[in-house]
Amino acid sequence: MKSYIEDIMYDRRSDVISLPLRFVLRILSILYNIAVTLRNSLYDKRRIFKVMDVPCRVVSVGNLTIGGTGKTPVVIMTVNQLKSAGYTVAVVSRGYKRKGREPLVVSDGDSIVSTPVEAGDEPYIIASETGVPVVVGTDRYEAAELAFRRFKPEVIVLDDGFQHRHLYRNVDIITIDAGNPYGNELLLPRGVLRESPRGLSRAKAVVITRYDDSLRRDSIERRVRYYDRNVPIFWSNHVPKALRLPLSDTDRDIETIRGKKIAALSNIAQPSSFHQTLVSLGAEIVKVISMTDHHRYNERELEQIERDIINAGTDMVVMTAKDERNLPDSYRFKTIKAFVLDIKALLLEDNEKYFKIIEPVKKNMGKNMEN
Repeated sequence: MKSYIEDIMYDRRSDVISLPLRFVLRILSILYNIAVTLRNSLYDKRRIFKVMDVPCRVVSVGNLTIGGTGKTPVVIMTVNQLKSAGYTVAVVSRGYKRKGREPLVVSDGDSIVSTPVEAGDEPYIIASETGVPVVVGTDRYEAAELAFRRFKPEVIVLDDGFQHRHLYRNVDIITIDAGNPYGNELLLPRGVLRESPRGLSRAKAVVITRYDDSLRRDSIERRVRYYDRNVPIFWSNHVPKALRLPLSDTDRDIETIRGKKIAALSNIAQPSSFHQTLVSLGAEIVKVISMTDHHRYNERELEQIERDIINAGTDMVVMTAKDERNLPDSYRFKTIKAFVLDIKALLLEDNEKYFKIIEPVKKNMGKNMEN
């Protein structure tokens, strides 16, 4: 049922059979929009809901949709920019689908001290890629307070925090997928929007992700400017970073997959971008296995996947880093070569302008001095 509803949310089903459910979801979407709008107004206008702050700069990187915007690579890029400039940084995240709700230290900056199951796959990836302290918690304010108390960062980068308004932030950055900015422009559960695109008015910057020359830049910009005429827009793309063995730091030449028949394994919201990257590297995809976002694999399931891959006549299987972090700890592919393709986000221009938005400025570090 979950995958059936997802097909409706992404407009992959428009048949007569799904019409009653689409109608029900549309009604629920309207009610959800009313609730979200009311909640935001209680923060923005009436200030009935209290906002809590921590004594350091907070930069939130979030999105308007439920997934698939390429947010995590932008979080990693933002952290690494600040780190390279000499700032001490910590990351706070919810830890989607992790076990537990209380704040938990995933990494102390020197070593990772939690498992992907305990931390959530994306915080674990962020910890692996940045080498900074990472704390997860359902209540982002409690998690941020723990991060500041223990690690004393100059900047906390808040992962996926745009809708979590209880924690004050100096900067809100929204990531938008260049190929599918707002989905079908309907809110949950009929569409993929968490809130109306009018929420762009709260953002200090928008990062367009996965942009390339095959897309119309002016058209994408108009869709952003329709909701906010002045917000700075940054253009980025995802590029291959490394090809390596699963659960290992051992890199292989990315050219390894050129000319090979491969199976593409993914548990991400929008696998098409992953497939396009593989094709751009010269691979021939002969088998596609797409699981639901954040899907956690079990050994029996993987053994069947491995048999299917072999029967398809492939040379190897290539997966995303998110798939890797959702493999059972002890699992190794037994009958076929397996690789993880790591990607990173790169700004196509205006790096200095982006850094000026995220960097700490002492006179602006405080709740009453927002910039």
